[in-house]
Amino acid sequence: MAMIRSAGGYASYGLQRRLSSLAVYAVLIVVGCLILVPFLWMVNTSLKPAPEIMLRDPTFFPQDPTLIHFRNLFVRVNYFTNLFNSLFVASVTTAISIFFSTMVGYGIAKFRCKGLNALLIVFLSAMMFPPFLIAIPLYMVAAGLGVVNSLWAVIIPFSISNFGIFLMRQFCLSIPNDLLDAARIDGASEFSILLRVVFPVVATGCVAMGILKFLMTWNDFFWPLIMLTSDRKMTLPVALSTLVDFEYYVDYGLVMALTTLVVVPVVILFLIFQKRIIEGVTISGMKG
Repeated sequence: MAMIRSAGGYASYGLQRRLSSLAVYAVLIVVGCLILVPFLWMVNTSLKPAPEIMLRDPTFFPQDPTLIHFRNLFVRVNYFTNLFNSLFVASVTTAISIFFSTMVGYGIAKFRCKGLNALLIVFLSAMMFPPFLIAIPLYMVAAGLGVVNSLWAVIIPFSISNFGIFLMRQFCLSIPNDLLDAARIDGASEFSILLRVVFPVVATGCVAMGILKFLMTWNDFFWPLIMLTSDRKMTLPVALSTLVDFEYYVDYGLVMALTTLVVVPVVILFLIFQKRIIEGVTISGMKG
């Protein structure tokens, strides 16, 4: 009798787990659809002719698909030039951020001196302040140096990431001190240890941080809008803003076509490296 009750309790527990899993998956599916629908609407709108976009009762899928908006896009916008600008800014900013964030994070995690924990608190506290607060001082510095309308003026100010320093500090905590001491005994300098020991050990964190930094820089609009004034210097988000003029006429098909070409590379990058992103953020949260 006791065995029957035990088996019944186990079956009931198994059923509860399955129901809980189904509920979780149902919620995830609903949330996924809510996220996916605007993306599909954007792509479908870019394939609709202008009269179909302006219908009083619009359809979700295009009734008469066309690529006219994509053809007009390459006439109106220097797409490949702006694409190169976005890739250059995002890639260089990411590379600089990975190097310096790892170097500073390693120093905070493994060096022993007074004030390092306070310095970490300062870095974390600075994350609470939006970049808008320092936009005017940064612009004045850039104007004084004569680098306004330069891609380097977009890259340098935000190459150092407070979040990146915290993330890499968490990863550097996992490096065995014996490994570092062995390298010092062999006569390696601290910079050599950083390049030959630290970077290989925390490679997962570097990849996770690099992807997150690349995505944030790629989508950045505010600072490039301030610093870049020439059409041939603009990044893709800034070029997109030039197509929107609510005072006269907005070609929504053209706007959606460029938005699609801006978003698709980021989506592909995320889908390829999503495992690395989740793994990196998860591991960093487990280290204290």
